[in-house]
Amino acid sequence: MKISAYRTEDAIHIRQILTDVGWDERYIKAFEQAAEHLSQESHSAVYLAQLSNETAGFIFVEYRTWNRLAQIQGLAVAPSFFRKGVASELVKKVEDFARSQQARGIYVDTPINNDRGRRFYESIGYKLGYLMPQYYDDGLDGVTYQKFFY
Repeated sequence: MKISAYRTEDAIHIRQILTDVGWDERYIKAFEQAAEHLSQESHSAVYLAQLSNETAGFIFVEYRTWNRLAQIQGLAVAPSFFRKGVASELVKKVEDFARSQQARGIYVDTPINNDRGRRFYESIGYKLGYLMPQYYDDGLDGVTYQKFFY
C-alpha cells in the first residue's frame, strides 16, 4: 500500500470514494474544500492510500497547538477496499503526523449510529471519550473517540 500527501488533482478521488459510500453532495463538496484547505496548512495533512494502483481511501488530520491534540477530520475507504487494512494504515499515518507535531494525542468524532466506524476505532485502541447530543445538523448525536500517546 502506498500512502501519499494530497495534491489538488486528487480531489476527484475523494469525490468518487464519498459518492461510492453514499454521501450527500453537500458533504462531498465540503470535503473537497476541506482537503484543499487542510493540505496547505502547516499543522494539517491530507493523505490518500493507493492499493492495486487505485485510490483506496483518504484521511484528513488537523493539529491544534493550544491543546496539543490532533483531530481526524475525515476518513473514508472505497467499499471495494473494505477490510483490507486501508483505514488502519491511514490512521497510523496521521498518528505519525500528530507525533511529529508533538501532539499528546488524537481524537475523532463520528455519528453515534456509525457502528462500523465505532468498532474500527475501538479495535485500534481508541477509547470512547464522550457523547455530544445533537452534534450533527439533523439532530443526530455524535461520539468522540480518543487515543493519548502518553
